[in-house]
Amino acid sequence: MKTLNIRTIIDEGLNFHYNEHIAIFDDFEQVRRHEVSTVLVEGFLFSLVTRGVAQLSVDENTYQLKEGDIMICHPRIIFEKSMMSMDFNATMLFLSPNYIAHISQMVRMEWSHAMFSRALQVLPADEMTQERCRGYFGLLQNNLQSPETANKELRLRLLLASLVYELIDLYRAQDDKTIQQTYSSGENILHRFMQHLHDPSLPYLNVNEYASLFCITPKYFSGICKRFTGRTANQLISDEIVRSAKFMLRDSSKSIKQIASSMGFKNQSHFGRFFRLQVGVSPQQYRDGKTQ
Repeated sequence: MKTLNIRTIIDEGLNFHYNEHIAIFDDFEQVRRHEVSTVLVEGFLFSLVTRGVAQLSVDENTYQLKEGDIMICHPRIIFEKSMMSMDFNATMLFLSPNYIAHISQMVRMEWSHAMFSRALQVLPADEMTQERCRGYFGLLQNNLQSPETANKELRLRLLLASLVYELIDLYRAQDDKTIQQTYSSGENILHRFMQHLHDPSLPYLNVNEYASLFCITPKYFSGICKRFTGRTANQLISDEIVRSAKFMLRDSSKSIKQIASSMGFKNQSHFGRFFRLQVGVSPQQYRDGKTQ
């Protein structure tokens, strides 16, 4: 089990081109050698499949990837049971949650909203789109390797913004309803909530605390979530807590008490009641593989 973020990328010594917010590589063979079955992604991940096929398992859903597909996923997603052909290769771009927030300020709101609409999306791209994306990835690699200058950071942001617009057009080509031109105040609140919820650097809050953060009532806040997602705010928060808890319970290096504390629970007993209610078994039973 691994956690994918900028720190682990540096510590693993992989041949990535990176800075404190961005990492990019195009040699999947070095990743394949690490034999990792479960990965928690603590950032935004963009991938263009350049050769072969793969199968990914995320939240009990299976995704097929083939040459020419572009995969996009948001933070706190967990990859399990991944399989790939021997010739599989892909160019992958990793961005920290804080950095994507800066990019979002340079582009239209629909990009940010679309990013959080699904945990993972696979979009088939035509040859011209693939060629342009490869061009953006190549320029990003080149700029990451270049000496520090007064405009280096601006160049990187503009390149990433251009890639964003490329993907916006790809969304539109797949489904005109996927991206809208304007968003209501409720949708903008939902976006801010999902951005906070999926940021690994921020703690989980309860419904009242999130509502206070957005200067609205808890009832109105939960109504927004229900209207646009079909789930209440409390359900969305619980889903994310359970997802993270399951991952940490698979890591035997942390005790259940430590996990409960890191996730903001008052004590281990409180965490145990919450987890059993959501999953149907206790944290220890889940750790032992006794799931139902």
